[in-house]
Amino acid sequence: MPIIFAALGEPSRARIIFALTQGEQSVNALAEIAEISPSAVSHHLARLRSLQLVKTRRAANQVFYKIDDTHVAGLFREMLSHLDHIKQNLPDHSIGSDRDDALKSEETITRL
Repeated sequence: MPIIFAALGEPSRARIIFALTQGEQSVNALAEIAEISPSAVSHHLARLRSLQLVKTRRAANQVFYKIDDTHVAGLFREMLSHLDHIKQNLPDHSIGSDRDDALKSEETITRL
């Protein structure tokens, strides 16, 4: 588990994962979103694939990436919610007690 959090904690990978929580993306689209080269995106995606956080779909000569399963997206959103609570010095909350937290975490993602 620490390896996964370390992988998600790297800023470029976090931007890539965030983009993939919004839907399937190509390497070039991810490079534009993450503001890094397509080569760097491919390197990050290889790491994320090795951790089974993302998977691929090939269409002709292009490869598209998406989150491996909904648990990965949920884990990422919960991590962002936690960071938002720390940043705002908010009290702890029980997991799943408030659906509004999910919406707040999406707002946090857009501010990153």
